[in-house]
Amino acid sequence: MRPLALILAAAVLAAASPAFAEKSVEATKALPFLDKFLKVPPAERTRLKLTYAVRHEGQKLPTLKATLVERNGARTPLPVDAEGYFERLPTLAQLEGDPALVFDVPVGWKMSTMMQFGTTLKPGQDYDARELSATVTEANTVIGKAAGVMAIMAPKMTGIAFPKAEGGMVTFAGGRTAPLPIAEGVPYFRPADHKGAVRVKLTKSPVKVAFYDGKK
Repeated sequence: MRPLALILAAAVLAAASPAFAEKSVEATKALPFLDKFLKVPPAERTRLKLTYAVRHEGQKLPTLKATLVERNGARTPLPVDAEGYFERLPTLAQLEGDPALVFDVPVGWKMSTMMQFGTTLKPGQDYDARELSATVTEANTVIGKAAGVMAIMAPKMTGIAFPKAEGGMVTFAGGRTAPLPIAEGVPYFRPADHKGAVRVKLTKSPVKVAFYDGKK
């Protein structure tokens, strides 16, 4: 006979553990804009990347189990990292086949997708200002192409931001320098405000190199 304490403990554990079930959603709805982004030729978006994370009540889901299920039954696991971002995304060919994203989550869970449009620039302390400018130009060109008739409503990137870099200096042709402006504690570089810039040197390496969409 099992001890009563063990039976009670097992009952409590079973009650506390949520029942899991597969939650299915159209991949193009769960990953908005991805198909349009992938239709832009790869050579025209080498400086850009899209990342997606699924959230539950704003919280990260690092242990989320997600699978891409195609119409022919093929299943492709889509692992997520410690921050809850997908480490792998469907290809354009897969998306055009109208697949579903299936999540193994507790019954009744509501989830949302967070998309980040980012750069492929690596964190560092010294950047070619012309490359930063080219990254901003490429971003706006790709957004315009991918958005199509909705381009007029699409966000416009105006610069590059360096979170946690603390500060930095811009060097212009001829040797003149100027400090990088800072917004909400984040240094940023706007090509329109730094015409003729050749280098950007940061006080510290940023945690990432992101886009800036401020007007000043």
